[in-house]
Amino acid sequence: MALANILSEMPDLLERTLAEHTPDAQGFCRECRDATGVSATWPCVTRELAEQARSMSSAQPPAPGHRAGEGTVAGRRRARDLSAPARDLPVPASNGRHRSI
Repeated sequence: MALANILSEMPDLLERTLAEHTPDAQGFCRECRDATGVSATWPCVTRELAEQARSMSSAQPPAPGHRAGEGTVAGRRRARDLSAPARDLPVPASNGRHRSI
């Protein structure tokens, strides 16, 4: 929460973080890769933090009927996990991690 608060006060860095941490065609983060090339599933932790910071910096009050978490990455992830049939979910690599080519 403290890091999101700091990020919310840096609009240039916040927008750059949101622009860079996007999903690739397989649903993995384009930016979050370790030294071996394994990438994190999207939304990554950094994207979720940036989404939280964006919601903190937004001065607009929520619209009537808005449910908490509805417009956030975490809220979309929960909705996707609960509503997606198993056949629509991506097939994980043999060890459950994605390796870039």
